[in-house]
Amino acid sequence: MTPKEIIKRLAAMPPPPQGVHHVPPVELVAMVTRMGRGLRQWKKETLADFARVSLSTVERVERAEPVGAESLDRIAQALGYERGAFTEPRIPIPREEAAAQFAEEMGHLEAVAVSPFETNRQVRMVAASQAFLIHRPELGPAYDAQVEELTEWMDLASMVMGPHAIECGEPDRRRELCNDVLAAVAEFRRRGVTVLVGIMDAPLPGMPDWKVAIITLTPKLSDPGAPKRRTILVDKRSVQPGPGYLPHLA
Repeated sequence: MTPKEIIKRLAAMPPPPQGVHHVPPVELVAMVTRMGRGLRQWKKETLADFARVSLSTVERVERAEPVGAESLDRIAQALGYERGAFTEPRIPIPREEAAAQFAEEMGHLEAVAVSPFETNRQVRMVAASQAFLIHRPELGPAYDAQVEELTEWMDLASMVMGPHAIECGEPDRRRELCNDVLAAVAEFRRRGVTVLVGIMDAPLPGMPDWKVAIITLTPKLSDPGAPKRRTILVDKRSVQPGPGYLPHLA
């Protein structure tokens, strides 16, 4: 079944009775799986490997064909959902409310181009931004000291090479700083962490040129598709300074 056919079938379904538990229809599971895989820019083979199911199983799910509960649970967990998200009966929310929730979750996301963090030019690019965010949702506390070290090196690079540099920064010192930043990044790669970087335009009132550098740290074990990722989705609200500013990515 093609995506258009799945959407057509979903649209034609009558609203479920309120207050009655239902297992998510296979068409909805198919669309959620396709979207989740697409957001992660995973191939079908990547999802199959990560979920520990066969490629044909992923293909059947995405065609809205019946698949066993254990396989569906594994696919749901691989995509970041709780076990049972695709298999356990639940009371569905009204379509209007579901649409509003979807718009709230997705309407603020913006695609940002990223690439492996490995050049002096990228260090200077991050340092020249008005702010930088380090995203590490799946990186455990064992990496805290390493993340702090990278943050300190980037803070120093921003002070020396950024738009509000406190010193001119001699060429030799700049090259040395770039090498120190890249050495910290290389240590993450040595420990099996993918490091990607990109720049996001985030204009603000009175600050039309506001740019935020995004640095993502992703363990290859939890996201095997990360090394080949070339875009990420960022919540635009998370890159705007203000009271209670707490950066995060979608």
